[in-house]
Amino acid sequence: MSGFLVALATFLAAGVEWVEALTIVLAVGIFKSWRTAIVATIAALGVLLALIVIFNFTITAYVSISLARTAVGVALLLFGLGWLYKANLRSAGLKAQRDEAEEYDQTRDDVMTRGHAFGTAFGGVFLEGLEVVFIVVALGGLNSLLAAAAGAFASLVVVVAAGIVLRQPLTRVPENLVKYAVGVMLTAFGTFFAGEGLGVDWWNGDWALLALIAGYALASFLFVRLLIWSPAQIVDSRPVRMVRAAAVEVWGLFVTDGLLALFAVGALIAVDLFLSHTAGQKTNAGLLLVAGVVVGLGISLWAAARAAVASRSAAEPAREEPARVE
Repeated sequence: MSGFLVALATFLAAGVEWVEALTIVLAVGIFKSWRTAIVATIAALGVLLALIVIFNFTITAYVSISLARTAVGVALLLFGLGWLYKANLRSAGLKAQRDEAEEYDQTRDDVMTRGHAFGTAFGGVFLEGLEVVFIVVALGGLNSLLAAAAGAFASLVVVVAAGIVLRQPLTRVPENLVKYAVGVMLTAFGTFFAGEGLGVDWWNGDWALLALIAGYALASFLFVRLLIWSPAQIVDSRPVRMVRAAAVEVWGLFVTDGLLALFAVGALIAVDLFLSHTAGQKTNAGLLLVAGVVVGLGISLWAAARAAVASRSAAEPAREEPARVE
């Protein structure tokens, strides 16, 4: 079951990136040279394939599986939340939809003006493919590299075939809907992997992924409906203001500076990971916690000092400016 979900998530995520890369390659091929566009695409795919092999070997050979799951899980969680956040805003009409036709025109103008056809095609495929590499390594390197690679390759074949047949940007692809689904799935996988790395025993093992996907999909759907309903009235309503004021008061009791609190929590998490992966190192764990707190305090104070200096520097020209005589 998890292998199928890995392949599906990789297929959808890679498909979005391949569509964006195809837009650039089509512009280069149509308006400059198909040979250059194809050679650049093959070169970029070759580099990306090498990165997948190298990164997967590094993860499996030199990094413990629990630490890898935690790190990859956190990265996937943040990555998926980014996609889900933007998809929710687009669905609610608070962020503009991505326009493949517009990107196609911009690439065409860039190629015609500068003439860097190979670099444009190579860079487009490589940069979009880097996200595919991350997803393949993250999902496949920990569960099933074959399933992840198969999903990414299948999406590449589908997109290339569509590009050959149509020879135009795939403007009819419901990109935001696909990104919505990908955001939900990557967020679910990230939560699952990060929890496993920290020692969470998920209900029914891999089947918990289905519950996570359904839960995140339902939550994001409700968020979108609330945003469409009337975000200004919701945010400024009296009940929300009361809850927000109470939350700010409670937050202020414990947190004076957000950066400092972040470092403190990070130090606690680091100590937990340190103790779970070592034996007889409780004293060193205490030193690690103290070091994290001291570093956090120093960085937060440094940030506050920089802000104060910048504020004073901005205020001095205003004080020195002579008053105008009417």
